[in-house]
This record gives sequence, structure tokens and C-alpha cells, in this order.
Amino acid sequence: MRQSYIKYELKKWIRDPMVGFLLIYPIILALVVRFGVPFAENKFGFPLAPYYHIIIGALLLFVTILTGTVIAFSILDDRDNKILYAIDVSPVSFNTFIGLRFIMCFVLTYISSVLAILISGIEVPLYAMLLISISISLFASLSAMFINCFSNNKIEGFAVMKGGGSILIFPIVAMFFTDKKEFFFGFEPNFWTVKALSVAMQPNMNFNLTFGTYYIAGLLFVTALNFLIYKTFKRKILA
Repeated sequence: MRQSYIKYELKKWIRDPMVGFLLIYPIILALVVRFGVPFAENKFGFPLAPYYHIIIGALLLFVTILTGTVIAFSILDDRDNKILYAIDVSPVSFNTFIGLRFIMCFVLTYISSVLAILISGIEVPLYAMLLISISISLFASLSAMFINCFSNNKIEGFAVMKGGGSILIFPIVAMFFTDKKEFFFGFEPNFWTVKALSVAMQPNMNFNLTFGTYYIAGLLFVTALNFLIYKTFKRKILA
């Protein structure tokens, strides 16, 4: 039964135009960076190379919030259609149903993140590209659960997305700081990941921590938040 469900879900995702949107939109954003950045540098005579890490950080944040929002609205659709209540009493458990969806969400966000970096034309060390994409992809499921915890329909979900999405400005602002003030933004889950990205892309700059320390801290932080919010998310969905 579980294998049949997995095959069904995979076929549904492959046929779903939303999945195509998830893969195409990051590519469009990356193309804007690839052609927009050189155009702006030539047009205004202002080199943007010192800010490439911020551009890539912002690009990845857009990718993960976009994926998380689409998955959040997909779950809201299932809630409207009472599918999740039916799942709860079926042989396929709620954990399996949601777990598979979040795994697909992670895989799509990871692929989209790697593609976005490659297409942007901005050089990112290979190890950083592969590792940062893992950590940033875990935020997609976190944002999907966050939206569902505070909304009961798509209208409320859109409002929560707009309000919650505004906190993404904090890790971007944090990338302008290299002293102790940067830790003021440490409450935002993506702060640690984008700071690790900054270390990898600016090896000659002095930072408070190493790439590994920023990265492990961010990975543990966002993983812990996923587990913590899951209980609230499940209680809200099945209430």
C-alpha cells in the first residue's frame, strides 16, 4: 500500500505543472542575475564583485521561500479538500504522506538551488554550492509548516507568507556585517547558512567563525526548528 502511494504521489508530482514552475522560476531569477549584473556594472561603472556573495545569498533565499510557499499552498489545498483527514484513517500514515511531500520539496529545492548558482554565472566554490544547497533546502519545509500553522486557507496563507517572508531581509542585512554585530541577526534560521556562504566566497576576509562552524550551526538550527514546529503543524492540521 505504501509503495503504491509513493508511486501515485511521484506520478502526480511529475504531471503537476507546479513542479515545472518550481524548476523554471529559479532559472529565470538566475538568468536575471547572469545578464543583469554585468549590465548594471557596465551601465553604472560600479563593480559589484564585492557583493556577489550577497547576490547569491538573496537568490538562494528567494528559491527556498518560493518552494516553501508552493508546498504550503499545496497542503492548504489538501486541507480544503479534506484529504488529510482521509489520510489519517487510511493505511498510509500522516507522517508518510507529509514526509514524502517534504522529501520531494527538499529534492526540488536542492536541484533548483544548484541550478540557480550554476546559471547565475557567479563563481561559488563547489563544496560550498553543494553544502549550502542542503542547508537552504531544509528551510523550504520549515516555511511550508510555518504558513500552515498560522493559516486556515489560502487567503490567510498569503498574508502569513508576506509577513513571515519579510524576516528574510535579516540574513541579507547580516551579510554586510563582519564584526560581532552580525550575531544580532542569529535568530533567523538562514543567517548561519548565508554567513557560511560569505566565508566561502570571500576567503581573504576576516570573519568571526569558520565556514564549518557557521555551516554546522545553521544546519543544526534549521533541522531542530523543523522537528520542533512539526508537532504544532501536525496538531493544527488534524485538529
